[in-house]
Amino acid sequence: MKDRTKLFYLVSLFLVAALALSACAAPAAPADTGGEAMADEGEAMEGRPLPDDAAEEQVIRYVTRDLSRLNPASESGFGRPWISHMWMPFFLRDRNHDLHPWLATEWEVNEDNTVYTIHINPDATWSDGSPVVAQEAIDFWSWALSPSCISCWTYLRLGVVEGAQAVIDGEADTISGLTALDDKTLQITLADPSPTFIASMAHYNTGFVKMEDVNADEFAADADTRVNGPFKIKVWDLDEREYEIVQNPNWWGDKKPYIERIVAQWSNDENITYIMWQDGEADIAHWFTNIREPLRAESPELFVLIPYATNFYFAIHGSKPPMDDINVRRALLHAVDWDLAISAAYEGSRDERVMKTHLTPELPCFVADNWPDFGYDPELAKQELAASKYGGPEDLPKIRISSGGQSPNYLRTAEIMAEQWKNVLGITDVEIRPGWSDAWGQEADLINVQRNSWGATIPDPAAMITGLWKYYRDPHDVGLVDEELDAMMAELPTLDPNSAEYCEKVSAAEKRLLSHYYFLPMIWDLYEYVVQPHVKNFDANVDNNWSTLLDIYIAEH
Repeated sequence: MKDRTKLFYLVSLFLVAALALSACAAPAAPADTGGEAMADEGEAMEGRPLPDDAAEEQVIRYVTRDLSRLNPASESGFGRPWISHMWMPFFLRDRNHDLHPWLATEWEVNEDNTVYTIHINPDATWSDGSPVVAQEAIDFWSWALSPSCISCWTYLRLGVVEGAQAVIDGEADTISGLTALDDKTLQITLADPSPTFIASMAHYNTGFVKMEDVNADEFAADADTRVNGPFKIKVWDLDEREYEIVQNPNWWGDKKPYIERIVAQWSNDENITYIMWQDGEADIAHWFTNIREPLRAESPELFVLIPYATNFYFAIHGSKPPMDDINVRRALLHAVDWDLAISAAYEGSRDERVMKTHLTPELPCFVADNWPDFGYDPELAKQELAASKYGGPEDLPKIRISSGGQSPNYLRTAEIMAEQWKNVLGITDVEIRPGWSDAWGQEADLINVQRNSWGATIPDPAAMITGLWKYYRDPHDVGLVDEELDAMMAELPTLDPNSAEYCEKVSAAEKRLLSHYYFLPMIWDLYEYVVQPHVKNFDANVDNNWSTLLDIYIAEH
């Protein structure tokens, strides 16, 4: 195997500009930046001296819109700030997408980008003192890809590994392409070459749990679940809505965090969490709606942009009538003036962010007009509805729209869509319900339009759209079917992002994907954390992770 080694801080994974994956290696993780030395084996590490201006109590109070179970395989949203500091992926990104050692110290890749070798930090241990070993990653990942893992996402990261598909399909118990060369060395063999695969090893969905702690298919970690990172659960009770994580006293790294506890609270009504902020009950907040705009006008310096390309839209379930006819889907899109609709729904705050493609302007390979026939065209919309198998609005089955939350912006967008469909197409049998599928009771299986989002948690356009394609092929959901697009998507991970053909092929795949008219757009969103001035050294990465958590502290205030 050819060892193509470089320092990690030179490895930028903004994958067009900097993924010259000549290879990578690095010093041991995490790097020493002034913390206390690691404790002797079997002893809890001594405290790290606080900065001179630090408050006596080192607690972060965080408010957001939702919280769910903690499980690295199923994490898809609101646990991202800290989950990579509990069950560590092998590497950790910074704001600029550069990889840094985390659970692993270094890696190598062979000449044809099919075999990756990961070296786990020899000091890495679980919170009970037992060593972290490569076989534990194999065992957890094999479970995470299996049908037994409910609502898990790891397949998006590891689906390219040899033998992964057999596990996903329930035909094998173990991913054959994973090998523990020894306790601290993991070899990963891919089914096809991928020069960008190492990016997945910094993703929160590739953290792993000891399988002895996985006690259910819909596994949810609790205070007894062992961790290998600097934080662990004190209480995580979805019923009582108590959420608190604390320092892992047996953290093996050479730098102990300043923060002792993180207490999280949530409400679907962002008015409530905004009042908590105003009353001084929150140190960090994460909001989605326009509730934040008055604060932005008053104190823009409090906003920390998350370097995360994402979008919000209404997914169309093409497996459910009347969305099973592409002419209906096209008609619904062309009957709405999206610029005016989004301006009204978002009160002018997102006029420059109206979603017109899946790739956002921040990503390489973005092409502004890549969606065939996108735009407001009422006459075309009427022709398309007439050309559908339903022939017009009279025989059109009911359209059920789920807003996917209580956000006024989502609800306003849905209401404007329904109004324009009525005015342009004569469609009147439309029902909108706030919330998710549970708001529909026995009609949940009949929802045919549901608010959704998709983002590039790996800062790579090919990874973004191939993941979207895998997810939306589900025949019970959006139900996309396109054999030619299957082949196009399969090729993308094998391409070098620095090659001349890369963006051309990414753009072609996105254009064909968009031609299925499987969503109704809202916005390319800008995710942000709002951070009080007394929270020092705060920063975030593409994962929405508080990437500087080891160095964050609370100053006297």
